[in-house]
Amino acid sequence: MRRGDVARGVGAFVLAVLVVVAGVAAVGSVTDGPADRSTQPNASAYDTGGLVPTAVAEDGTVESPGADGAKTVVVDVSHGNAVEPAAIQPLVDALVRDGHEVRLFAGGSSGAGGFATTGTSDLNATLRSADAFVVVSPATPYTDEEIRGIDAFADAGGRVLMLADPVGRSSSGTSISIPIGLSTGSATAAGQPTNLAAEFGISYGSGYLYDMTENANNFQGVFAEPAGETPLTNGTDRVVFRDATPLAVDGNVTPVLTSREVSLSSTRDAGDYTVAGRVGNVTAVGDTTFLEPGVASTADNDRFVTNVARFLVTGEKAEGVPAPAGPSSPSGGFPTGPPTAPAPPTAPNGTGSPNGTDAPATPTPGA
Repeated sequence: MRRGDVARGVGAFVLAVLVVVAGVAAVGSVTDGPADRSTQPNASAYDTGGLVPTAVAEDGTVESPGADGAKTVVVDVSHGNAVEPAAIQPLVDALVRDGHEVRLFAGGSSGAGGFATTGTSDLNATLRSADAFVVVSPATPYTDEEIRGIDAFADAGGRVLMLADPVGRSSSGTSISIPIGLSTGSATAAGQPTNLAAEFGISYGSGYLYDMTENANNFQGVFAEPAGETPLTNGTDRVVFRDATPLAVDGNVTPVLTSREVSLSSTRDAGDYTVAGRVGNVTAVGDTTFLEPGVASTADNDRFVTNVARFLVTGEKAEGVPAPAGPSSPSGGFPTGPPTAPAPPTAPNGTGSPNGTDAPATPTPGA
């Protein structure tokens, strides 16, 4: 290669470098703003240092109920009840955390894991040492003796909580026909304590509530509002029920929660429906889902669960109730009517008096 060609090549390269440097300088002079402006995006919302996730407890902030002294709460699983420990864990945790005891009554059968079970097959005997009794979606009816025992238990200050699903939602899938206390008919009521609830002036509906316009992420997720100021609604504005059935109540029952402007699946009728009520020491709720861990943290459910726990352990039950059955009492130790006078003595000849007449006996001299 000739020396002149080399010189021209070097000159061209130097010229190209100078042009590039000058172009960069020119661009810099056009885009320069304030001297301290950062070229990094100012997006604080995407600052990973401020987005560390905080775990939310599934049971929300269900608080300990508080009560004077430890109480015993019995959960019934002897009637094919659709209840598992995990499904009511927020309530159980709140009770146990405060020193109360939660036991299953299995009626002589094997109970679900997670709880202690009672050592007797007699419900009334179990209630004598209990302070509260919880019934969740039974598949079989309660006997007359059991109903009398639970009624006596509530009258003596024991607390009773009855929870029910819409008809047919029990775990066993068994259908039973039992009378409804507030009507003259009968209904297939698997999943509902129908004949027990009737004792307290309460009947459960046959369908589920739904709302197609304002709901909790699903048309069956209905909201319920306090029907008035009661200890059970303290601190609540809205409670979410995901599978609710309405209650029909008589005049002695105080409505606690009401779902407004919702519809009932069995009739398609829209209106306001009572979904929780209380009469004395008995509370009834037409839903079981509000106790589940994933639902207890929704809306004000955690507060409602706290209030339910407090209801269970703030009664003052008298000891020895229900009374034990007598040795020859067919009613399980509970009176069935007014006392009757003893029959007069019967003479050997079968008449109503020892001397064979209907008149009083005449004493025999020297007898």
